[in-house]
Amino acid sequence: MLSFTHADPGTSVAVWNRHLDIPSIPPLDFAEIDTVVVIAAHPDDETLAAGGLLAASTTAQRRILVVIATDGEGSHPNSTTHAPERLAHIRRHEAERAVATVAPTARLVMLHLPDGQLSDHEHTFRASLGRLLAAVGSRTLIVAPWEADGHPDHEAAGRVARMLADATGSRLLQYPIWAWHWAAPGDEAIPANLLRSLPLTPSVVAGKRAALRQYRSQLEPLGPAVGDEPVVPSALLEFFDQPYELYVEVESPASETLKQSFFDGFYGEHADPWQFDSRWYEKRKRALTMASLPRPRFRTAFEPGCSVGALTAELAQRCDKLRATDVAAAPLGRARQRLAHQPHVEFEQLSVPDQWPAEQFDLVVISEIGYYFGGVDLDRLVELSVQSLTPDGVLVVCHWRHPVPEYPQTGDEVHRQFRQYSGLEVLASHVETDFLLDVLVPTGSQSVAAREGLV
Repeated sequence: MLSFTHADPGTSVAVWNRHLDIPSIPPLDFAEIDTVVVIAAHPDDETLAAGGLLAASTTAQRRILVVIATDGEGSHPNSTTHAPERLAHIRRHEAERAVATVAPTARLVMLHLPDGQLSDHEHTFRASLGRLLAAVGSRTLIVAPWEADGHPDHEAAGRVARMLADATGSRLLQYPIWAWHWAAPGDEAIPANLLRSLPLTPSVVAGKRAALRQYRSQLEPLGPAVGDEPVVPSALLEFFDQPYELYVEVESPASETLKQSFFDGFYGEHADPWQFDSRWYEKRKRALTMASLPRPRFRTAFEPGCSVGALTAELAQRCDKLRATDVAAAPLGRARQRLAHQPHVEFEQLSVPDQWPAEQFDLVVISEIGYYFGGVDLDRLVELSVQSLTPDGVLVVCHWRHPVPEYPQTGDEVHRQFRQYSGLEVLASHVETDFLLDVLVPTGSQSVAAREGLV
């Protein structure tokens, strides 16, 4: 995470204007958009970075929804005159006035999530936004904070917006705020090729300024006491007080789950394409996976995506009953041959998450398959994995970390979603440059030492 404060000098507007060739930045075209959804982490983000877009959308008579995640109660942590509850009250009313000024037809929804803790509440944030977006339609533009902005709340809001845009097929723009403060021209952190500009007319600029003036708690001192200083740096305010707004056009990754034909072709060329049986990397990773299991034996287990059965063979030694599946017939046939002498292992050709066993298991192993799924199917994979667990069940998740262009997800993203949205807690975690391994269990589960009475 970047380390900066609003009191840092930051990069001046003059420096940015000398570097940014605004006329050469592709203009934002949203003529085909019916609904604009502006998401903000804190009150004032929506007006500071997207006030012009809100005004332009109002003029175009588009349907507008503004969603502000927190009440901004953490803006002055060192104030001795304004408690967080008082700041929350002030900032809520400022947001109402600002949005009414710049976009009087907009619907404003405030979610009242904890300021500074959005990353810990992404599940609630996403669920609330999902309900709000359920009826907006396909011609929707989602505008949200930039995922690389350096502020944890902004980044959490950007991640949630991206997942929802992926799930709903909506177009997504993200707006940097603090990046214009901490970054400098030439930084690779600013994706110049993805920038889009929105020119603002003089009347729109005037309306945006009027709306921003509603946020007195952020632009002016709360009072003379130490800790009551303005929060928005003057240089940053000056950057957003220009006749244009800049956005990052978020390019959707491959969002569709890889088809069965991808795996049929892969296994048609190689009997063991990942060399599960010969590579020390794979043997060591399996050993770490098996060592991480918190119990010596399990009653029933499920391993979707078993491939040629290398991990299946080791799981079989620890399970009374093991169900292993794969989407492709060729590796499944090899896995059957490998474990032909193990009658308690059942193999079946299934395409998860569309085809998922109805039974419950006290061990589910999601190993090296999560990054094959698009956003919606990954959500279902998480949900079904958890629903399949017995009350004392264990969920093991293990994935390669390096990005693969053909895969819709990265291993890091898969683990982040399992951690964030499964509702389970981490019992054990192994992190390496090459792979991640998480063992997830229901809240309140005992550790291995506690199970054996050692603590």
